[in-house]
Amino acid sequence: MGWTLLIHLIFVIVVPILAEIEMEFTKYPESVTAPVGDEVTFECAVRVPGERLAWRWRPDNDLWTDWNNVAGTNDKDSVSTRLVVQIKEDTPTALYQCIVWYGSIILVSIPARLSIAKIDLRKNTQERRVITAPLHNTVVLHCKEPLSEPPARLSWWKETSAGARKSIETPNGVLVINNATIEDSGTYGCTATNDISDQTVDLPERTYLKVQHEGHDGLRFLESPEYVGTVDKEGVLTVPVAPDDSMRLWCGLVGTPPPRIEWSKGTDIIPGNSHSLVVEQFSNEHEGIYSCSANGIRRLWKVIALQPPHWEGAAGSANASEGSEARITCGIPHGQPPPTVHWVLNAELIKTGKDIKATESELVIERAQKRHAGIVQCFACNALGCAYDAALLTVVPVQISDQDYSAETPKTMHIPPQPPKRHNRKNPRKHKAVLIPPSRPNVTRLSDESVMVSWSHDNHGLPIQFYKVQYREVTNSSNIQWHTENNDIPAHIHSFEIDGLTPDKYYKFRIAAVYSNQDNKLGRSSGKFYLQRGGFQSPRAPVLDKAIALSPHSIQINWTWSAHGQGVQAEGFYVYYRAVSSAGAYEKVTARGAARGLQLAHLAPDTAYELKLQAYSAQAPSDFSAILIAKTQRAAGAASSSTEAAPKGEERGPPALVTAGGAAGVAALLLLLAATLLLCRRARRPTPKEKGSPEGGANGYLPAKVPITITANPMHGEGGDGGVEMSFLHNNNCGNTTSSDDTLPHPRKNGPSTRQYV
Repeated sequence: MGWTLLIHLIFVIVVPILAEIEMEFTKYPESVTAPVGDEVTFECAVRVPGERLAWRWRPDNDLWTDWNNVAGTNDKDSVSTRLVVQIKEDTPTALYQCIVWYGSIILVSIPARLSIAKIDLRKNTQERRVITAPLHNTVVLHCKEPLSEPPARLSWWKETSAGARKSIETPNGVLVINNATIEDSGTYGCTATNDISDQTVDLPERTYLKVQHEGHDGLRFLESPEYVGTVDKEGVLTVPVAPDDSMRLWCGLVGTPPPRIEWSKGTDIIPGNSHSLVVEQFSNEHEGIYSCSANGIRRLWKVIALQPPHWEGAAGSANASEGSEARITCGIPHGQPPPTVHWVLNAELIKTGKDIKATESELVIERAQKRHAGIVQCFACNALGCAYDAALLTVVPVQISDQDYSAETPKTMHIPPQPPKRHNRKNPRKHKAVLIPPSRPNVTRLSDESVMVSWSHDNHGLPIQFYKVQYREVTNSSNIQWHTENNDIPAHIHSFEIDGLTPDKYYKFRIAAVYSNQDNKLGRSSGKFYLQRGGFQSPRAPVLDKAIALSPHSIQINWTWSAHGQGVQAEGFYVYYRAVSSAGAYEKVTARGAARGLQLAHLAPDTAYELKLQAYSAQAPSDFSAILIAKTQRAAGAASSSTEAAPKGEERGPPALVTAGGAAGVAALLLLLAATLLLCRRARRPTPKEKGSPEGGANGYLPAKVPITITANPMHGEGGDGGVEMSFLHNNNCGNTTSSDDTLPHPRKNGPSTRQYV
């Protein structure tokens, strides 16, 4: 594995960016209220097909735990799913949520609330209240509303002298008697009706109204605040109003003579003197403190507009190194009632504690670990629903050298020094060649039809001659064969661009290394990579600042880059380089994470190179930087050309030495000619053949009649064929085992077979 740099998850996603890369829900399950015996169908759909779709549910409470899996029905396209729930007597009010997997990325939808349509009288008691009111006043009476989903429709009735009930028209559930007289005295009660379940119940409370003549007495309210509205913890009478609903307030002040009512909002007087105040289509601007008063007697209402949750601002990006602090912001949550915020990582609730702190707007992980990498969703929920923002948290693992932890060699332990042992020279100990495979590749999108594959290797073990990149489509079938790119990738190059792919498909990639002993070994396959079609927001282009030659074979380059606020964060940078005199393809090197410099090695001496960069995210690369040209240094001790004239003033050798050298050269030439003639005469003598031996060697081996080409490249195509003969890429190491998913083809393993070209 070696010095590895594995970026688990990259690119920060907020809801607009999720929509931009189309990894989003196109349909959420919707909250619904249904009666017992009914059947409810929740539907959920995503824009990009997921690897898996599932459902879960939990009781309706303020916790985000205790989720239970439940089976749904998924379409074959892996885009939509549905869940059918049968409503029974014991079916609880609960939240239902769908989940989608994109490899290691897990998204959960906004939960839908399933409410059971019924009336619950647990908070109502058999109370009997007596109310006295002076003559000719406006009498306003409220019922104690029961628990009901949806809110029950209330109506009033009055007992007659015969014991029967007389219904009273009360369209808003409030009994209003104008200019009350003694005939209005009597016993009153309320009936609650659930319009979905058709359930109708009599509320247990009874009200006895006595209208009588009173002298000039002080003003008073007929009802206590608990009947008029909701009293909060601070003792303030609070009236919540649903969006686009109407606000209705009744004063309830009585006295002799009847008082003249005055309404106000804050310090502003509201015209009119009616006993009721109505505001149609109540909105946020209507919120405030309302009051009714007369002769110094006042009642206050705090009226609030209910709002579903929403986030102000966008989720902040998060790039963290392993062990360092990771900080994710999700804007500011708004809603009424104030929403509760839940932080969710890959569909699991994040538990706060010593190392993890969370507020309504920010999540701080003091020491980020690899397990924290993933998609973070911040949900804000209240009684009207939920809203979420999301971001992908990148955790870059620390670089660890694992040369002592390869698959072929066990971990070494400290052993006390031992006296040297004498080895038997006649039977030397044989050491097994260590084949260290390349790392699992990291795949990023370049375009609709191309990706960049990058990997790492620790350069220990047996030297590597070159790499091969393999890939296959895994969208609908796992039987598609691996395709091998023809290019032999030099051992010092760890990035390769693959084009000609089909968008909206899943692919897997892996890297094969060919070693100096002509053996090969495969690295682990990548996870499924979805090549998404369409334009994406890309990072800003980097600025290539300078390129300086360090030696005849290396150049140091440095660049600058910043996201400029809420721009797309760069996962890393692609470095492209080639000789100026070449018109071929660029070599590519990947610099991951926060790197702002790189040393290019394995260059030719005294050669000019053109250099350029791209920043990249998981979904798109940036534009190229401006091109810089740098030239490597001249190799030390390089000989001058033999055609160069000697500089003026340079002393030549003595004539005598030149003459002696020429004579020695002639003598050597004559001696070489004589030896050549002698060898030619011996070659013409016939060689007697051995009896019973066929033409050829004594062991029956027939010499080849055609030229044999020997090459150090085990993937070289014979006869100039442009294909790669994969039959040469068999495994000669008996101790090397791989899984069926991670082995190259072995057409020669069980005897002769037709050559296979890919």
